[in-house]
Amino acid sequence: MAQFVERIAIEWYEVQAGRVHVRKGHPSHLKLNALKKLFETEKVPGITSFWTTRDRCIHFKLNFPQHLRPAVRAIVDP
Repeated sequence: MAQFVERIAIEWYEVQAGRVHVRKGHPSHLKLNALKKLFETEKVPGITSFWTTRDRCIHFKLNFPQHLRPAVRAIVDP
């Protein structure tokens, strides 16, 4: 799956233990700080990730919490 996401994503974020790691792309500091603040307060199961494609669609890994998806969409694609 990693090779597939690496090929199609323009930005790829991995979340683990409340920390946000940028796997691909160069997000702004404001966007990255907002994501870090969101995930510091919320529990996330294990390792999860999300990515954006060229057409600006945001895709989430299946184990990404449903209740956090609207907040992430608001931050990543305002």
